[in-house]
Amino acid sequence: MSNDDKTLNLFPIDYPFETLCSRMKSNPIKLKLNPDFQRKYKWDQDGWLRSSKFIESCLMRIPLPSCYFAEDDSGNHIVIDGVQRLTTIQKFFDDEFALEGMTTFKELEGKKFSELGSLRSELESTTIRCIVLRKENPKKLIREIFSRLNQGAVKLSDQEIRHALYPGGFDELLEELGNIDAIKNFGLAETTTVKRDSREPDEQVLRFFAFYEDNFFDYFDSSLKEFLDDHMEKFSDLKDDELNIMRERFKTSLSKCEKIFGEDVFTNPTVRRKRKGLVHYDILMPTIGKLNDDIVNEKSEQIRNAWFTLCSSAEFKKTLSGGLQNKSSVMKRRASWVALLKEVIDGKY
Repeated sequence: MSNDDKTLNLFPIDYPFETLCSRMKSNPIKLKLNPDFQRKYKWDQDGWLRSSKFIESCLMRIPLPSCYFAEDDSGNHIVIDGVQRLTTIQKFFDDEFALEGMTTFKELEGKKFSELGSLRSELESTTIRCIVLRKENPKKLIREIFSRLNQGAVKLSDQEIRHALYPGGFDELLEELGNIDAIKNFGLAETTTVKRDSREPDEQVLRFFAFYEDNFFDYFDSSLKEFLDDHMEKFSDLKDDELNIMRERFKTSLSKCEKIFGEDVFTNPTVRRKRKGLVHYDILMPTIGKLNDDIVNEKSEQIRNAWFTLCSSAEFKKTLSGGLQNKSSVMKRRASWVALLKEVIDGKY
């Protein structure tokens, strides 16, 4: 990465609250509050006291921390820091809560925005400094800034950040395939009411596409996060016909795995308490999916036996301790399994 690619291209702008609300509601939307951010809105968890304190601070003209936006290819802005403040402003302007716990503007206790009288104009004209990261910035640099700013109360997962930065057909495909029951409920007990974290199923689908390539290790340096980041960017501009091929590839791979292993798919057959694991998924999905139908139909038992052999081996178990997702461990597991599969295919197992 050159020095130019390490330096942000940005500009500051002071937006009045009224303008921010208008941009958040425009059609098309000019200021995007990521839905994953909004689902994690925290300031209403214990009533509206914290939100009310923020509004009172605005009325007191206390300087506010800057918000950070990323400019997309259309020139619109995605909020990457400041969602709590902006969501609070929007909710208050929409009369979604009344002020409580006022200590300076006590006369406003219990009032909504529409009941503020002349102070409405005061709030509408209040400005907040917004730092806009221009679209010319390398996506990798934007991801880095996103991660560095993503340390507050609303902490997004890696996949939620990818979802915000790479909207489009491939992102929609990940969400579609992530809603398949086998993926959506992956690793959960049948009786549980627990749900997987937001976008976790989407990331699981992304893992399949990233690991599907035979030469994936050429692009997998040391960080699984960066490996998946790079593939999300790589696939973000795929055409519809390419997306259709990938959709069928995923579904076919999942179907073949389920046909061979049944209810025990993606589990360790050598342990008593079987639970689906991403380590097993990462190995089986890309490799089983490439087997032709004859092999799947005629050699399912041999494949299951080979899988038992792999999971029983000391070398395999060693890769599960320490750096579970480092390149060396991932490559060793994949190579060992591919070698066993080849023996099955060649009739030597």
